[in-house]
Amino acid sequence: MNLHLTEKLPWAQRQSLVDEPGIYVISKGSDVVYIGRTWSANGLRGRISQFNRSATTGQEGHAGGVTFFGTYGALNEAEMSVAVHVPSVVRREVEILRSYIQYAERRLIWEFVERHARLPACNSE
Repeated sequence: MNLHLTEKLPWAQRQSLVDEPGIYVISKGSDVVYIGRTWSANGLRGRISQFNRSATTGQEGHAGGVTFFGTYGALNEAEMSVAVHVPSVVRREVEILRSYIQYAERRLIWEFVERHARLPACNSE
């Protein structure tokens, strides 16, 4: 199964993301720095906002964002982009959707590890 990611969206346009559950891949320049998932009520837009807050202030709310702040310093919007995968053919029952989202996130992380022999810089597992 192919996991379709959208084209990279400039960070300044992140508020145009859907408030749907899904997987997101955050890049700094050409480097993927974080792969994450969400199934919260605020969806991708809300979760990316949490990352942004933590990555610009170092405050808790998103562990990957806190790690980003500690690794790179405050986030610079001009360097950042995000691509997403929104499950469109998966049944919306909570157990099915969550299982799929967990699978898709782990698969993207594993594919990254296979290519780079390490996790993305801001992922801890």
